[in-house]
Amino acid sequence: MAEHIDVRAPLTLGQQASLINAFGQRDLKAKFNGTLLGWLWSLVVPLVTLGIYAVIFGGLFKMRPPALDNRTGGIGEFALWLFAGLTIWGYFQNSINAGINGLLSSGGLLQKVYFPAYAPVLGAGLAVGIQSAIEAGLLMVVLALLGFLDWSWLLVPVLLALIVVFVQAIAVILAIGNVYMRDLAQLVGVILQLMFYATPIIYVVTIVPESKWGIPLQFVVKHMPVAEYIELFRSLVYMGQVGSLTHWAACLAWAGLAYLGARIVARKWGADLGEMI
Repeated sequence: MAEHIDVRAPLTLGQQASLINAFGQRDLKAKFNGTLLGWLWSLVVPLVTLGIYAVIFGGLFKMRPPALDNRTGGIGEFALWLFAGLTIWGYFQNSINAGINGLLSSGGLLQKVYFPAYAPVLGAGLAVGIQSAIEAGLLMVVLALLGFLDWSWLLVPVLLALIVVFVQAIAVILAIGNVYMRDLAQLVGVILQLMFYATPIIYVVTIVPESKWGIPLQFVVKHMPVAEYIELFRSLVYMGQVGSLTHWAACLAWAGLAYLGARIVARKWGADLGEMI
């Protein structure tokens, strides 16, 4: 008698990695398939976005980055400071949108073959992460050529690991939630638009009033999860500072809470989604 194989048995780490990589490769191939520039769009789009924001906010509205010794704080440095924030935000926003779409687009396959709901979400995040890594690499090369290179850069991989855990966990939670409530994807789109301007990406947090309507507004804006990661990333690569222990603790705590939340959601609501998608 043939041995019975439980197709829903827990996957090994190697199997999980292979499955996530397969979904990631699928998304990468589909992303620029048939385009003339191909992977060059990974650089063209963020650079054009950076140029628009730099001219409008750095040139027209005279926004300036935090002051550094022997630096003019001109539009060029504002562009670098801005690019650092846009890189982290772009990874956050694109991973969430891609994760939601990745799970929904896998519905037909999920009806035929069982696999964990988080696999296509993390696969989509892998594809987005490669593009964001190109952007971050470009930023750091330019910063190094301009003399911003500092030993604090050694901590960048640690921070990026925390960012990946936080962002992908949030993506898993929202992707599974969207299966049960399809309006969630639309709501997330609106919230992300509001979050972009509520997060100190294109402006320094010091311009936010300390208190408004009895709310410690500046404190709230400064300590939103994405703002914490952006601020610490800028500290490492732009300011040449390692950041405070409390800042690192906050980033670690957000990543840990998001990871726990994703595990709970995936275990409780992430099974048998094939018939619902």
